[in-house]
Amino acid sequence: MIQGVVETAAIWGMPKWSPDGNCQEAIQQASTSNPYTMNPEIPLADVCRLLLPMAEEGPELIAGWVDDQSENHAGVLGSLFQEAPNVGAMLSVLLRYNPLHAAPIVWQVRPQGDYIFLSSWVEIDSTKDEHAAEIVAGTALMQVVSGLGAISEGAFKPTSLHLTPSRVGLRWPSHFQSVPINVDSPDTGVLIHRDVLARPNPGYRKGLTGFTQQANSALDAYKQGDLSAVLKSEIKGWIRATLPTGRYQLTRLAERMHCDKRTLQRRLARDLGVTFQCLLDESRDEVVLPMLRSGVFSVSLISNHAGFSNTGNFSRYFSQRFGCSPLSWCAEQDLVSSIK
Repeated sequence: MIQGVVETAAIWGMPKWSPDGNCQEAIQQASTSNPYTMNPEIPLADVCRLLLPMAEEGPELIAGWVDDQSENHAGVLGSLFQEAPNVGAMLSVLLRYNPLHAAPIVWQVRPQGDYIFLSSWVEIDSTKDEHAAEIVAGTALMQVVSGLGAISEGAFKPTSLHLTPSRVGLRWPSHFQSVPINVDSPDTGVLIHRDVLARPNPGYRKGLTGFTQQANSALDAYKQGDLSAVLKSEIKGWIRATLPTGRYQLTRLAERMHCDKRTLQRRLARDLGVTFQCLLDESRDEVVLPMLRSGVFSVSLISNHAGFSNTGNFSRYFSQRFGCSPLSWCAEQDLVSSIK
């Protein structure tokens, strides 16, 4: 079974499109409230079950549903997108905080010439879930195009969508919202030209920056042959994406990189001069500090998003790393801002 949950916002409008007459009732029965999220959640296994009738009728039906969703499925990410001044920063929000919205769907950025490729996959526990994982992966790609396109008023426009060849005979449409879909790709993901990242976000309210600079740095490192920098960026991206799921262990990363744990430890020491724990701490900082600084999230929610089982463990970790509690750190940041 595919583990994890998604916000019910991710399946906004499904009952209107689903051939299953009991879809709405099933959503209500499966949905539960969680103190760590701002909207009701539904197990991904139930989402897969609800998607299957639509996929059996044809993936074009899923495409029509997602096209109708527009930005309505963004959930808690909707308000965060308004703090992003450009498309690059909007993508930064997606990469850092999507697990608040759809935990089992993992995104990772990597440079590809003058482009950024956002690879995506769904964490599954067995080959029996491959059918459902294919449906969820394709749906997630189209939701990114639909949601970010609508929120940015068309500023976000990827070059193409990519899906690996279907193992279960799914026939996805050739285009979605005029974006070509390559269904014979070695990786699932979204291809975006780097120029798109600098486009302004018309819905910008306050301002967070970062993704464009990070993406440009990754591209520069790639072009200059600095493969160590590329490797470090990819590993930290994987860690940030998997923190809320609790599946960020070194052994799982080794599996993802098709090697054993000890081989990966040696590679990190040789090529990057760091330990996995060091990369884990850095990645946590990159998730936790912006969330604290935003003033939007509770400590308990941030704790969960950073991969801690309770706020006590998170507070002890934070105190050891920064010498103060999370709330004291926020107060200090507010004081510095007022002085400036």
